[in-house]
Amino acid sequence: MTEKIEVSAEDIPINENILNETLIHLKEQYEKFEEHNELLKHQLVELKKSFCSIYGVIRLLDIMIEITNNIDGVDKEIINQVELLRSFSSDIFERQILT
Repeated sequence: MTEKIEVSAEDIPINENILNETLIHLKEQYEKFEEHNELLKHQLVELKKSFCSIYGVIRLLDIMIEITNNIDGVDKEIINQVELLRSFSSDIFERQILT
């Protein structure tokens, strides 16, 4: 026994309206998502540029200490801290920037 379901002409426009409203809402949500995603991509690029600049300064500082170590007698604690900072930033650079 199968039951027949009757659909009146009045039901069709309502369903189409609901479908259209839903599609419009989904499109708006997708556009917001894409806009936010593009903003995040731009911010990531700017963050990578900033880190590259910081990394370069750390490398220069490390090289300067290495060159002047014999001349000025830079404190060993400073040398150790710069080497640790260079090592840590090199790891971050390889994992986060170069990938």
